[in-house]
Amino acid sequence: MRQALAPTSPWTRGFITWLVYTGAGVLALGLASPQDHVEPLYLSAGFGLACVLGWGKAMVLPVGLGSATVLTIAHWHAQDPVDFWPFAALALVTGLGAALQAWVAARWSTPGADQDLPLEHPFDIGRFLLMAGPVSCLINASVSVPAMVALGVLPASQATQAALSWWAGDTLGVLIGTPLMLTLVGRPVDLWRARRLIVGVPLLVTTLLLGLTIHQVQLWEAERAQSVFDHDVEAVANDVNLRINGYLHALEALHGLYIGSAEVSRQEFKRASTYWLSTLSGIQATGWTERLTLDEIPSFEGRQHAEGLRQYQIHDTRARLVPKGPEVAAIRFVEPMASNEKALGYNSLSSPAAKDAFEQSRREDRPAATKGLELAQESDQQTGVVIYRVVYQGQPYTPQARVQSTRGAVFLALRMDDMIKAMTHGLPAYLSACLMDASQGPPAFLGGATQCSKGVPDQKQAYQSVTPIEFAGRQWRLVTWAHAPVPVVAGLAWSWLLAIGGVVLAAALGALLLVITGHTRRVEAAMDVARRQKAAAETANRSKSEFLSRMSHELRTPLNAVLGFAQVMDLDKQSPLTPTQSQRLQQIQQAGWHLLDMIDDVLDLSRIDTGTLKLNTEVVPINEAAIAAMDMVRELAQKQKVHLLDPDPAPAGWGVKADAIRLRQILINLLSNAIKYNRPGGTVKVSMGMASLPGQDECISVAVQDSGLGMNAEQLAQLFQPFNRLGRERLAPDGAGIGLVISQHLAQLMDGQLDVRSEADKGSTFTLTLPAAKLLMPKPIAPPTPAPTSVITKVNQPVRHVLYVEDNHVNSEVVRGALASRAWIRLTVAPTIEEGLAVLHDRLTGPAPDLVLLDVHLPDASGLEFLTLMKANPQTAATPVIMISADAMPEQVDAALSAGAYCYLTKPVQLPALLVHVDDLLATHS
Repeated sequence: MRQALAPTSPWTRGFITWLVYTGAGVLALGLASPQDHVEPLYLSAGFGLACVLGWGKAMVLPVGLGSATVLTIAHWHAQDPVDFWPFAALALVTGLGAALQAWVAARWSTPGADQDLPLEHPFDIGRFLLMAGPVSCLINASVSVPAMVALGVLPASQATQAALSWWAGDTLGVLIGTPLMLTLVGRPVDLWRARRLIVGVPLLVTTLLLGLTIHQVQLWEAERAQSVFDHDVEAVANDVNLRINGYLHALEALHGLYIGSAEVSRQEFKRASTYWLSTLSGIQATGWTERLTLDEIPSFEGRQHAEGLRQYQIHDTRARLVPKGPEVAAIRFVEPMASNEKALGYNSLSSPAAKDAFEQSRREDRPAATKGLELAQESDQQTGVVIYRVVYQGQPYTPQARVQSTRGAVFLALRMDDMIKAMTHGLPAYLSACLMDASQGPPAFLGGATQCSKGVPDQKQAYQSVTPIEFAGRQWRLVTWAHAPVPVVAGLAWSWLLAIGGVVLAAALGALLLVITGHTRRVEAAMDVARRQKAAAETANRSKSEFLSRMSHELRTPLNAVLGFAQVMDLDKQSPLTPTQSQRLQQIQQAGWHLLDMIDDVLDLSRIDTGTLKLNTEVVPINEAAIAAMDMVRELAQKQKVHLLDPDPAPAGWGVKADAIRLRQILINLLSNAIKYNRPGGTVKVSMGMASLPGQDECISVAVQDSGLGMNAEQLAQLFQPFNRLGRERLAPDGAGIGLVISQHLAQLMDGQLDVRSEADKGSTFTLTLPAAKLLMPKPIAPPTPAPTSVITKVNQPVRHVLYVEDNHVNSEVVRGALASRAWIRLTVAPTIEEGLAVLHDRLTGPAPDLVLLDVHLPDASGLEFLTLMKANPQTAATPVIMISADAMPEQVDAALSAGAYCYLTKPVQLPALLVHVDDLLATHS
C-alpha cells in the first residue's frame, strides 16, 4: 500500500524517526523540571510510536537511540556531575525503556502485525487511547526512574514525583503526538491525509496551549518556591547576624574588664570568660595577649612561673621557635585552660594573619578578625578565626600613639564549623549554608557545607542566595542554597492535577477528533444527499411560490369579474334589483369574498413556510387594537346570537411590539373562531393583562375566552395542524382550517406565543402573549384640514379624464361599470404600455389624464416600467396612479409603492373603496 511519506528505505525511515524523536525531545527540554529534568509534555514518545505504527516495528531501534541522544543532550546542557559509566548505563536503560514502550504500545494498539490503523470505530479508538497511552507509558517511567535513583542521579525522595511527571509527559505525548504524526505517516494513507487539517491543526493548537499552561504552572511554582526560599534565607541570615553580634559582645565585655582594671588576675579573667564560653558555641578560646619587648620577656616568664605555670615559655609559631622582632604579643591568659594550655606563651605576632588583625585593631581601636587560619591548639581540620580587641594605656587618639600605648589585646578564637553549625541549627532540611571570606581576592572558605570548600557553589543552582556580612573588619558572605526541592504547599498536588487534567483533556480531544474524522466519508456522503435534497426542496419551494403566485393571479382575475360585476349591480341605482335578486347577489359576494380570504390564507401560509413573510414591527396600542377587532366581528356575533362582553383592558400606557396588520389578523381569527364554534346565547370575553415569557419579563397577554363547545385532549393535540378542522366542518362551513396555524406562526414571528386551554363542552381560552412596550405620548397636532368630499356632482365638477391601462377586457368593463355612476368621468382604456404612453402624451387625441389606473402584468411590459417612465417625466410626474393587479405578493406591492404609486389595490377590487380613492384624487388633483 502507498505510504504517506515518500521514503521507502528502512535506513532513511530510521534516520527520520531518530531525527524527529531527537528534535522534539530537545524542544521539550525547555519544559523540564530543574530538579529531575523530566519533561511534563514529551511529544517524542508520540512521534516515535507513530513512526512505529506507520513504518513498522523496526523503527523501535531509532526510537531507543533517539531517547539516549536526548538524555545525552540534556546531560550536557545541564552539566550534571555524573561520571561517564553511570551516565552511559542510564542512557542505555532509558533507550531500552523507550524502545520497549513503543513496541508494546504498537503491539497493543493494532489487531495484527503490520496492519493499518484507521482508528475509525469507537472501540478501536478507545483501545488505542487506553493501551498506547496511560498503560504503555508506565513502562519507560517504571524502568528509567529507578535506574536514575540507583545510579545516584535522582534522590530517592524525588522518585515518586519524577515517575509521575515521566508517565504524564509520555502519556500526553502519545495522546497528542501520535495522531498528529499519523497524519503524515499513518495507514491507510487517504484517511490520514484527510485528517491533517481536522485532526492535525486542533492537536497542534492543543499542544501549544498545554505547553503554555505547563510553562505558566512552572512559573507559578517557581515563584512560590522562590518566595519560600527567600523567606527561609532571610530567617537564617537574621539568626546568623544576631549570633555573630554575640561574639562581638563577648569580646567587648572582656575589653571592658581591662578598661576598668589596671591589672586583671587569672581568676578574674576566668570568671569573666565563663559566661560567654557557656553561652556561645564555636568558641575555641578566650584569652589575653600581652605586648612585650624582647628585654621584658625573661622577667615576664619569671612572673608566670611564680604563678604556677612552670612550663610557660614565649615562642613563635607552633614549632615553638625563639621569638624574633622588636616586640611580641604573648598569650598570658587563655580559657578554658584544659583544651588550650599549649597556646600559652604563643606569640600572636609570629603568625602573619594574626599579626595583620592585631595591627589593624590597635591602629583603628576596634575589633579586627583574622582571615581563616589554623589555630595553634587545633587538633582537627577546622578553619579558625581570631578576633582581637586591643587595650591601651590611657586614651590615645592617633594610630602612632595607639601603637606606643598598647598594653595587649583580648581575643576570641573561633572554630568556624562549630560556629556555623550553632548559627544554622534551625536551618530547613532542604537548605545548605556556608561562610566565605571575600575580604581580599577570591572568596575563601571558612566553614559550613563542604560544597563551598572549593569556592562558591555552582551558580546554576535554581535557588541560591549570598548575604553579605561585615564582621570585625572582614567582608564575609553567607552562601545559602537549596540542595533539595523547596517544600511548597500542595506542590505535588498541582503536578497530579496537571498530569491527570492534561491526560483527560488530550484523551477526550483525541477521541472526539478521531471519531469525527472516522465517519468523515459517511458524513460527506450524507451531506451530498442532504445538499441534493436541499436543492430539490429549494426548487420545490420556488416552484410552489411561483405556482401560488400564478394561482393567486389566475384565481383573482375571474373573481374580479364575478365580484366586480356583482358590486356594479349592487351599486346600480338606475336599475335596482328585486329583494330576492339582491339577496342572491349578496350570497354571491359573500361566497366570493370567502374564497378570496382562503386564497390569502394559503398565500400567508406559503410565505411563512418559505420565510418570506415580512413584518413591520412597531409599538401598537393593544386596547385600541382589541376593540377594533371586536367591532369587525360584531356583525358576525349578532348573526350567531353570541354576546361580545366588554373587554378587560391592559394597563394604561402600555402597548405591544407587533405588526399592526398581522396583530389585527390574529385577533380577528381568534374572535371569529370563538363566535363560530360557540352556541346560541354564548359569550366571548377578551381579557388583557401583564404577563411574561422565557427571557422576556414584560409582556402583555390577550385572552379570548368563549363558552362554546370546547375540545378534548385528542382534538387539542391536532389543533395546529394545517387544514384540520377537527371534524367540525358542518358547524362552520366557511374556513379552510389554517387560520390558527397562521396565527400561531405570526405570534412566534413577533417574538410571542399562542397558547390554548380547553375543556369539552365548557369552552376554550386562546391566549396571545406578545412583548410589551411603553406607548409614546402623542404630540399635539393642529386641527385636521377638512377632507375633500367624495360627493362630486356634474354641477361643480368639469369632465375629468381617467386612463386605465389594462389588457383584460372583463376587468376594464368592471371598472367602467363602477365609474358609470360618475358621469363627469371619461374613461380611456389602453390594453398595452405602448398605447397607454400614447394616450398619456398625445394631446391631439384628447386632454391629458387626470388619474391613471394601472395593471402590473401587461402584454408588452410591466406596469412598473410604465409607472417609472411617468414619474421620470416632469409633465406627468404629478399625475396620481392607482395600481390595480391580481398579483398580491408583498414584494410587488412594495415595489409599486416605492416607485410612486398612490395606492395598490388587489383584485378582486372592492369598488366602493376604489370610488372613494378616485373621487378624492380627482378632487385634489388639478
